[in-house]
Amino acid sequence: MRNRIIVIGGLVLIAYVLGTRAARVQVRNRESVGHQLVRLWDDPKARRRRRKAAGRAEKKNIQIVQRHAGWRAADAAADRQRRCQCGGGDEGRAGNNRGGDR
Repeated sequence: MRNRIIVIGGLVLIAYVLGTRAARVQVRNRESVGHQLVRLWDDPKARRRRRKAAGRAEKKNIQIVQRHAGWRAADAAADRQRRCQCGGGDEGRAGNNRGGDR
């Protein structure tokens, strides 16, 4: 039983090490930094990731703009309603009665 645990632990350790090494960016010998950037930028997988991220950002931005537009419309409606309740301007204030008897 003890030997099995040691073997399983060793396999887990090897799998962990190989998994962490596989995810690293591989740099070719004597390759300039500029060339590395161009190679990584032109990578088809990276292009797809950038396109998907841009699409998600655009969709989220549209939702935020629509939400803010709804808030602005609601604020404008509330302002109109407040103005209507107050009489609109100076007509409702004392001492500024322009109509009726003088």
